[in-house]
Amino acid sequence: MKSLSLVIPVYGAGRMLGAILGHVPGLKEVAGKCGFELVETIVVDDGSAQPVAAVTDAGGVPVKVLRNPRNRGKGYSVRRGALAAAGKWVLMSDVDESVPLVAFEAFAPHCGAAIVCGSRRCGRDDRPMHRRILSCLFSALTGTGIKDTQCGFKLFNMALMRPVFETMRTERFAFDVELIRKAPSAIAVPVAWHGRRRSSLKVWRDAPRMLWDLALIRCMPPFSLANTEHPRGHT
Repeated sequence: MKSLSLVIPVYGAGRMLGAILGHVPGLKEVAGKCGFELVETIVVDDGSAQPVAAVTDAGGVPVKVLRNPRNRGKGYSVRRGALAAAGKWVLMSDVDESVPLVAFEAFAPHCGAAIVCGSRRCGRDDRPMHRRILSCLFSALTGTGIKDTQCGFKLFNMALMRPVFETMRTERFAFDVELIRKAPSAIAVPVAWHGRRRSSLKVWRDAPRMLWDLALIRCMPPFSLANTEHPRGHT
């Protein structure tokens, strides 16, 4: 069995945590059918004004809550959770679970890739039209070849991605782009996205910062695993 950790970044949305934790047993069951053992759930509270409640278990799956002393950004929180994970694969999910956790079943056959990215452009997408247009424009500017870089549902092969996370510089919403650009391989898998709850991303507030981060990412020197202490390979 391949070991799997679930990482959930949270900021000011602790009330949603109970709902997604209630679906962890379903993920455990689906993962088991795919040859994975869900060993833990890691919740990273990104300096919320009202910290999320301490939780230790979700349907028999251990839960660990990490708290950032102050708000650092979604990228920082995902990085912290991934590097703290015991699993050799890490599934990242937004706390609002706009992509159901059981969608992992479609990701499992592609686990040899460094990153498996959920793609809303290939499946059902309930986002407002302006959000979809802006997402398409942003993804087109990234130069990654992935048409939907910002979907909050991704699977990381930590044998390949640990050194990438260790050198990651982007702390806020554009972090996905840096990870995908540095990853040895990345593929997209269609997912159904149901944006029925609120998002911490505010387009007109966060878009300028995302574009600035994107410019910085594109200026970064090429990344090579040969320059790290970790060998390239799969587990």
